Order: sequence, then structure tokens, then C-alpha cells
Amino acid sequence: MNLAEICDNAKKGREYALLGNYDSSMVYYQGVIQQIHRHCQSVRDPAIKGKWQQVRQELLEEYEQVKSIVNTLESFKIDKPPDFPVSCQDEPFRDPAVWPPPVPAEHSLFFLQGTSIVPMEATCIH
Repeated sequence: MNLAEICDNAKKGREYALLGNYDSSMVYYQGVIQQIHRHCQSVRDPAIKGKWQQVRQELLEEYEQVKSIVNTLESFKIDKPPDFPVSCQDEPFRDPAVWPPPVPAEHSLFFLQGTSIVPMEATCIH
């Protein structure tokens, strides 16, 4: 059993999980867990065997976390598109957090002077 290969596969499983490539990550985790299981069968020293079993258990927990992420992502997938009423499909989508475009201002020949509206010509100095 190549110990460097075990380390490399564990590293790849973790890297793929961090990159969001969960399927590949799970394959590497499954492989390294099997490799450690086989390695433990060949180890005679109980102390070393215990440490390898602890490492295997920690990798199993990491694998279960990746599996949980995959299950969560799968739960977000929609089997069929929702049925929208016909009237909603004709209208463009409006985000309530976005203000509508401004209404063009009417240009008038009047302006406010104090509290009364006065024609612009009356206020001009000739």
C-alpha cells in the first residue's frame, strides 16, 4: 500500500469539495476510505492501527458532510416549472427593490414665488 497515494487522494477529495466539484470529491473520499481500510488490515501495531482508524473516521465524517451538501443542492432542483397565470407571463418582471424610471417633468412657464404661482414673464426684469 502506497501511503503517499492515500495522502494524495485525501488531498484531492478535499480540494474538489472546496472547488464545488462534489461528485469527484465523493469518489476520492470513497477511494481513500477504502485504501485506509485495506491498509489497516495489514498493520500489526495496535497504536498505529488505532491512529489510521481515527484518520479513516475523520475522512468518513468529511465524506458525509460533502454528501449532505450534495443532498441539499439536489433539494433545490425543480422537477417542473411552476404554473404561472397567463396575465403574469405577459407582464415584464418588476423587482420591488428597484425604483421605476423617473416620470418626465413638465416644463412650464410658471414657477413658485413665495406661495403663489406667477407666470415667468411677470418675474423677468425688462
